[in-house]
Amino acid sequence: MGLLNTLEHLLIPSKRMEKVTVGLKEIVCRPKDKNRLKSFRSSAMGCEYTNPDGSDRQEAIMKLKVGQKVRLLWDAGETGQKKTIYLARSKAQNFSMSDCFGRLNDKTAADVIRWLTQDNITTAAKVVQIVGGTRKRPKVGCVLELSTYRMPEKKG
Repeated sequence: MGLLNTLEHLLIPSKRMEKVTVGLKEIVCRPKDKNRLKSFRSSAMGCEYTNPDGSDRQEAIMKLKVGQKVRLLWDAGETGQKKTIYLARSKAQNFSMSDCFGRLNDKTAADVIRWLTQDNITTAAKVVQIVGGTRKRPKVGCVLELSTYRMPEKKG
C-alpha cells in the first residue's frame, strides 16, 4: 500500500505534497489558576478538509486524546488583519502542518485575537471530547475547552 501511495504522489499532481509556507504566530499561554477569567467550550471547525500542504486533518484529529493541550496558531495574513486561528496537536517545539486538525470558528477567533491584542488576555485550549467516527457520522471532530487568563503586568 505504501508503494501505491508513493506512485500516486509522484504521478498525480493533486496528490503531491507541496511545500507551503505559512506565517503563523503561536498564542502562548502559561496558565495560573489565580489569573483565570473564564472557560467556555467550542467545536473545532474544518476538520474534514485537508491542510494547505496536502496533509489530512482527519488523520491528525484521530491522534488526539481527551485532556490533551492544543496549540493555537494565529494566521494574521500579510496585512495583519486576518482573523484565523488554526488548531494543532501539542507536541515538541517544532510545528508541522500535518499536526493541524482544524480552526476556531470566526467569532471565537476574533474574540481571542481581540483579547490578546487589546485586553492583555491570553487563551489556552484543551480537548474535552472527540465526536464522530461512527458509521452514522464517519468524520471525526472535537470539542475544545478554551480558558482565558489575564497576562501578568510587565514590570518596567
